[in-house]
Amino acid sequence: MRDQPILLVEDDPIMGESLLQRLQLEHYRCQWVRDLGQARAALHERLYPLVLSDIRLPDGDGETLLAAMMQRYGGCCPPVVFMTGYGSIAQAVRLVREGAWDYIQKPFDVDVLMQRIGEWLPLCGASPDAWFGVSPASRALEQLIARVATLDLPILIHGESGTGKEIVAQHIHARMCQDRIGKGVPPLVAINCAAISEGLLESELFGHEPGAFTGAGKRHIGVFEQADGGILFLDEIGDMPLNVQAKLLRVLQDGQIRRVGSEKTIQVAVRLICATHKSLDALVDAGEFRQDLLFRISGVPIHLPPLRERQEDIAWLAHRHVDSLNAKLGQTKRLDPQFLAWAKVQPWEGNVRELFAVIDRAYHFSADCWVRWERSGLPCSERAHAAMSAEAGQSHERLDQYLARIERDYLEKCVSEHKGQIVKTADSLGISRKTLWEKMRRHRIKASTAP
Repeated sequence: MRDQPILLVEDDPIMGESLLQRLQLEHYRCQWVRDLGQARAALHERLYPLVLSDIRLPDGDGETLLAAMMQRYGGCCPPVVFMTGYGSIAQAVRLVREGAWDYIQKPFDVDVLMQRIGEWLPLCGASPDAWFGVSPASRALEQLIARVATLDLPILIHGESGTGKEIVAQHIHARMCQDRIGKGVPPLVAINCAAISEGLLESELFGHEPGAFTGAGKRHIGVFEQADGGILFLDEIGDMPLNVQAKLLRVLQDGQIRRVGSEKTIQVAVRLICATHKSLDALVDAGEFRQDLLFRISGVPIHLPPLRERQEDIAWLAHRHVDSLNAKLGQTKRLDPQFLAWAKVQPWEGNVRELFAVIDRAYHFSADCWVRWERSGLPCSERAHAAMSAEAGQSHERLDQYLARIERDYLEKCVSEHKGQIVKTADSLGISRKTLWEKMRRHRIKASTAP
C-alpha cells in the first residue's frame, strides 16, 4: 500500500512539515498544500487516492472542500479524511454523514495515523484490475493466473472452504474470453461433486439417454457436453467415488464421453479445473483416490492460502465488499475502524465467505453510516464470539485505547512468531525497522521475550 500519492491540506507550518516528513519516510508520495485554493488546484490536476485535510483552513473549511470534491468527482470522489480539534467534532461527524471517509481528532499519535492510513487506502495496494487481494500471496496468485489462463493444461486448486476456489476458475474463464473476442464466449460450467449422490453423479457428468435407468424419462445433456469448447469446473473432486474416477480418467485420456444408456461416443474439448479442500495425496495413500487421475488433473497446481495467513487482504476485501453493497443498494456506508481492528485478529475459519457474511449482517444492522460488528447474532466462529464476549465488559473503553491494545497484542504475536528477529518482523508487517522499534518501545515489548 506504500508509494501512493496523498494530498495533505494543512495550514499549520509545524504540523504540515511534520506530517510531510513522516509520510515520506513511510514511502507515501505526499503533496502538501496550505489552503483551500491550493487544494482545489491540486485536485484539478490529478485524482488522489486519499486527501488528508485540516477541517479549518484560512480561506474555507472542510464542508467547502468536500462540496468542491463532490462537485468535481461525483460518485468517484476520493476518500477524504479530516483532522479536527475537539471543538469541531460535531462538524466532522456531519461531514462523514455527507460523504467524507473518516476523521481523526487532534492531538493524535502519528503512528496511529499511519496505521489508519493503511486502512483508509485498502484498494491502492493492488493494480487497478486486482481481484483477489493486495498481499504478496494474492499478487503472486494473480500473476500465476495471468500466465496459465491461456495454456491448455488442467488446473488443480487446493484450499480451505471459502478461500475463493471458484472465483479463480471464473477469472481464468474471463481471461479466456478476452483472448477470444469476436469468436463467441466459451462456456464455464461448474458442478460440486460432494453435493450429488453417487448414483446420479455419472449422469450429471456424462448425461443419459431416455430409459437409461428408473426415472430417466428424457435425454439429459451432461456437464462435459455443456462445457464443450470451454471450462468445466469440478469442485470438491476429492469426494468423487472411485468408480466415477475411473470413467473420468478415460474421458481425460481420449476426450470422448458416452451418455449413460448409449453406445455412441461423443468427442468433447474441455479444459478441466478441479478443486478440493482435502489432501488428495492423503486420499491416494488411503486408497480413496486414484493416483493416475491425480497425475492427470495436476497440470498446474494452485494453492489458495487461508485468510488468516494473508491478513493484509482483510481490510482490502472488507472495503471492497462494502463498496459493492453500497453500489447495489445506493448507499454510502463506511467501515468502522474498530470493525477492521477486530476483524484483523479473528481466525476466520470460514475464510472470505465468513468475512463477507459478517459484513453483510453488520451492514444491514447498522443504523447510521458506519458498518459496525454486533455482539449478538453474527454468523462468525465460536472463537470470534468468545472474543466479542470478552470485549463486552470494555464497552466504555476509548477507541484509541482499544486500537492500542489490539496493536500491542498483534505485535507481540508477530515478534513471537519470528522469534524476536526484528528485520523479519518488520518486513512481515510492512513497516520499517525504526517504526517497529518505536512501537515495541511504546508498548514495552521486548524481542528477548520471544521463544
